[in-house]
Amino acid sequence: MDEILLQFDDVLHVARARVGDRSLSHEEYLLLQSVNGHADAVSAGPESIWTDLALEEAVEWRELRAAARVAKATLERSWSQDFDNSPKSLDG
Repeated sequence: MDEILLQFDDVLHVARARVGDRSLSHEEYLLLQSVNGHADAVSAGPESIWTDLALEEAVEWRELRAAARVAKATLERSWSQDFDNSPKSLDG
């Protein structure tokens, strides 16, 4: 699990660059930043946060999962709309 949290930090760096080139909106970036804040809370938690029981019951993990669900659903919706609104090629 800690490897996933570390990889998410890399995602945030890419997201910052995408905001800079305008391929990611500021609102979309804020969603990812929210997930990162919750991931940081998990990482800063006590050693016991990494137990199987804590994965199911700790508030930090529940809040991280909730933030990730919101971000995933919102980004999927947004990116689906972007795809649906993209110019159609002459071939298709």
